[in-house]
Amino acid sequence: MPGKDILCEVASVRTTTGVCPGSARCRQGDTFILGARTPEPSGLCGRAFHALHPMAFAMRWSDKMEFEKGDFVEITCPDGFVTFRLSRVQKK
Repeated sequence: MPGKDILCEVASVRTTTGVCPGSARCRQGDTFILGARTPEPSGLCGRAFHALHPMAFAMRWSDKMEFEKGDFVEITCPDGFVTFRLSRVQKK
């Protein structure tokens, strides 16, 4: 039984340049699909992925989850510059 893919969007970047100073250089609007493999070659930095992984893993494998803001959850990277929004990919 495959898990659900998770859409990871860069919801905001709190720097004067609008670019994360971390290794992945994320910008607002960047998107990644978190599925069976990590998003490569232009993926997330390791610190951000480590922070996102527990919630993304739970969202992939659990059908019953409720979030405060609706159908997504927001997580800030450990460096505090980027807020990521996680939601389930809607199958068509």
